[in-house]
Amino acid sequence: MPDDYQRQLRERLERLPYADVPPPWHVVGGSGIGGLTEVGFADCSDDLLVVSHQGRGLFDCLTGERLARDQEEFFENSDDSGMTAPGIGRHDRTIFRMAGLHGGGLATYTRDGWGIHVVQLPWPIHVFFLTSNYKELNDDTGQITKICNDEPCSYRAAGFSPTGRTFVIATSCELTIYGRDVA
Repeated sequence: MPDDYQRQLRERLERLPYADVPPPWHVVGGSGIGGLTEVGFADCSDDLLVVSHQGRGLFDCLTGERLARDQEEFFENSDDSGMTAPGIGRHDRTIFRMAGLHGGGLATYTRDGWGIHVVQLPWPIHVFFLTSNYKELNDDTGQITKICNDEPCSYRAAGFSPTGRTFVIATSCELTIYGRDVA
């Protein structure tokens, strides 16, 4: 019985058409970043550190602006696990918790019920879904939006900033930033 249910859910999710993110969300910006390995938000912030084989970049996810750039592939980092990284620019004294190639994770829900879900559908493609009102992917009330997939790149991380005002989707070759105004 569980296999039937899972098959039906997978088929329903596969049939959903891709769509733009629903209001109040919109694309803030993005950047092609070859060799992207990890991303992480500064605490209580919408500032995002991106680590790649070409160095580090710091982005303001509210505006999409790249605030700082360090082109050192091998920067000094006392964490051999890759789960943290030192910041740059206005966060040069910040240690960022990272998510991506080495593991970790970003927030998957906001305090007001928006969720980002990543499903391998079909394997090995990762498909990204946005839900509202604390809904899960098995909900059939129409509060699920299938927004994109990781083709032709490889999935690294997806999730919300600590403020819940922005979220990112990071692949091995691209960063996409989404935002909203929160009253």
